[in-house]
Amino acid sequence: MKKILFGLLILGFFSCGEKRDKDIYLGKLDEIIVGDFVFHLDSLTKSVYEIKVVKEGENEYLLTTKSALEFAGWAFVFTDPISGYEVKRIEIPYEGPESMKGGILGNIVLSKNLFFVMNREGVLGEYDQNGQQIRIISSIKNYFDSIPNIKTSFSFNREIEYIGDSILQLKLRPKLVNPPGLKETKFEFPENFTEWIISINLTTQLIEKSNFNIPDGYEEFKNDLTATNLFGVFDSNRIKYYLCWPGSNEIYVLKGVNLIEKVIPESNVELNFKPREVERLASGSTYWALPKEASKNVFLLYDEKRDLILKCTKINESGAGETKFERTKHYVLSIYSGEWEPLGEYLFDFESELDLENWFLTSEGLFINKPEQKSEDEYVFYKIDLSLFKD
Repeated sequence: MKKILFGLLILGFFSCGEKRDKDIYLGKLDEIIVGDFVFHLDSLTKSVYEIKVVKEGENEYLLTTKSALEFAGWAFVFTDPISGYEVKRIEIPYEGPESMKGGILGNIVLSKNLFFVMNREGVLGEYDQNGQQIRIISSIKNYFDSIPNIKTSFSFNREIEYIGDSILQLKLRPKLVNPPGLKETKFEFPENFTEWIISINLTTQLIEKSNFNIPDGYEEFKNDLTATNLFGVFDSNRIKYYLCWPGSNEIYVLKGVNLIEKVIPESNVELNFKPREVERLASGSTYWALPKEASKNVFLLYDEKRDLILKCTKINESGAGETKFERTKHYVLSIYSGEWEPLGEYLFDFESELDLENWFLTSEGLFINKPEQKSEDEYVFYKIDLSLFKD
């Protein structure tokens, strides 16, 4: 574990392995790392991203998607979470009767036998285990068409979720182009937008919409469209959904699409949320990036087996490097009970070019990518033991 260092520089006033003023254990991530998991790559795959876990009875599969180079289409690949080898793939062609017109923007896979894909217009296609199209659902497209003056986009893959009872949930990322008074092309999200979550009943095709506002002070992020790349997790035991904003301490607790409360999880780690800014390189070129001192929420997961909530946040970056690729990235993994009782926090750093970019949760534990990948034939994860936190 040479390449995973721990954030004593930025949190030097903490003594790791102790309980702090809020009685929350603060330690190092390597205390709960118990091994590696190797995700094997084929000759046409150089990396993996946006890994989902598909459950089918007692079986679990890792799902990845990719443009299929062997044929003109898109592939959904199922991988065994123990061996790391592919066990099945489903392919959808770009053209022909089984294709998804308008391209594939998002997907939700319920099993090896049933999944949905959504095109750029919001049309859903239902497919079976052979990649054959069963039906087309246009309710979401009709909803998009009804929103005046807003172009709504989706981050790929994590934006469609199944929350039971034939309900699909989508998170919206509205953007306004050229707000009033601006001549140059500029994007921002509308501050008064409230329909951040919509759900569709696959049986009735009825749409329900949320009606809640952004967190207090979140107007500061309006020109940072990544700040509305919302994510969250469904608590199947309590039938609640926990919604996370990338730049806020607040977690929105939802029942269906309705906001029922806001939670600020306890922590001993100070966070400093800021929007992305335009950075200028020594060469004179510019790009959008988070300030090195800025924090950002990375993921929120729910462990149904152990009734745990897992929250990971990037604390900041350190070092004299011009970009994040040359700096050390500092993170904290916070572990809570299903009732948001803090059970421990674990610091870790990535000093390589890679960010924390891949993670998934199975019955075996939590997995996060290693900061350095040494082979083109495999992608390696740390395996994190969560059994210590089980009641």
